[in-house]
Amino acid sequence: MGEKIIIRNYKKEDELEWLDLHASLMVDSYAWWTVIHQKPEYKNESIDLVGVINDKIIALLTIEINADIIDLIEDDYGFAWEFGVHRDYRGHGYGKKLIKRAHKIMKESYGINKSIWFSQDKKAQKYYESLGMKEIERHWQFSFLPTEKQKKEFEKDGLSSLEIRASSKVDDFKKIKDKYKLIEDDALKARICIGYEYIP
Repeated sequence: MGEKIIIRNYKKEDELEWLDLHASLMVDSYAWWTVIHQKPEYKNESIDLVGVINDKIIALLTIEINADIIDLIEDDYGFAWEFGVHRDYRGHGYGKKLIKRAHKIMKESYGINKSIWFSQDKKAQKYYESLGMKEIERHWQFSFLPTEKQKKEFEKDGLSSLEIRASSKVDDFKKIKDKYKLIEDDALKARICIGYEYIP
């Protein structure tokens, strides 16, 4: 069954421990490709939860209300930016409890019962699907080397670009792959990112 988890709001003094957990989650997942050095802040109101066992943060979830990042959702929603459970505590339903608490807060405080989740990590995608999340969109995410022509264009603006992070529609990916030199480094190589809608 696992130990009893306390789910509470994130506090400013949690930042270093939160970042330590976030870094640990990055080691286990392909959901992120850049390391963060401070806790992100978001434009709109957000629900920021941590799961604590024996005074140690072992899980986190940050949901921004009506994030500007996507335009395919017309009604109100919460966008999940950060989510994970430390590897030593997985398999006990702690992630599900965090999501349930976030939806309770969304409903009570904002009248919203829909959350949106994106991930390019296959384990995360499988987990979301196991919770009954419905796929709403998919696209490729990848990094590539700029062409000589692009480098010269960037140089006009004083830019020197070593690599570019990008995304594309699934149907366009083959022609992009044929035209550009994609980076095949393990963390940056091309992966399909799937978006999900969750309405419990």
